[in-house]
Amino acid sequence: MHYTWDKLNIAQYQRLLTLGDKAKPEDLIWALTGKNKNEIPIKDLKSLSVGKLEPKIDPAQLRLVHHNGIVYGMQDMSTLSFGLFADIMELGKDLNKHLPDMVSYMYRPVTKISFWSTVKLRIIGQIGTKLKTKWGIALMYKWLTNMKYEIEEYDPAKCDARIKDIKEMPASIGHNVATFFLILSRQLQIDGLKSLRDQAKTMKEILATIGKEGLLEQISPAGDGTQSSGDSQENKLSILKRLSSWITRSSSQQ
Repeated sequence: MHYTWDKLNIAQYQRLLTLGDKAKPEDLIWALTGKNKNEIPIKDLKSLSVGKLEPKIDPAQLRLVHHNGIVYGMQDMSTLSFGLFADIMELGKDLNKHLPDMVSYMYRPVTKISFWSTVKLRIIGQIGTKLKTKWGIALMYKWLTNMKYEIEEYDPAKCDARIKDIKEMPASIGHNVATFFLILSRQLQIDGLKSLRDQAKTMKEILATIGKEGLLEQISPAGDGTQSSGDSQENKLSILKRLSSWITRSSSQQ
């Protein structure tokens, strides 16, 4: 097994956070595998290798996450309740112990998503693997970080019940939460085309789940440009085709 940052989950990242500067090789093995040196056969050690484990924020995974058939959305900081803020601050006093709890509080199931956000997701899923220009990639990332949706109302009991699943989410999600105060003021850097290509498949999974669960509703957050309830499905598909054609044509001309 080859371990790199992109392959880590939140549980592994949490254990890595507990390692100090004087960590021994067996400590790293425990962090990555969850097993101590007495629980791992020598034959398994021979196949274990470690690559770069340096944490990094992935803008493509900042707002929406698809995990085990559920679409999770990150809490909008502008609507953060005092109760949730107080709980996060309390948990943050011992990040190494409470990271999965913090993620479950900050990322909750999406209950509604605007029409225009699904249009953006569909376009990213269709042409995200074909983009080659910085302009096109930057636009896709801007869309990903500006999705309009609503998430499940904050309920600590429901969040606590999801901890087991949350621990299996990508480590980058845990890192997003661990540094969420920095995210508010940081200019996120474009990580490159590979990350966007990897996300194209995820966008399709999110869209499939949205359709299956009936999450698409006509919410109209400020500046979202959501169509009125009188719009037909045919008009929406026409809009989708025109936007997709325009993005592809504009990107190829750069």
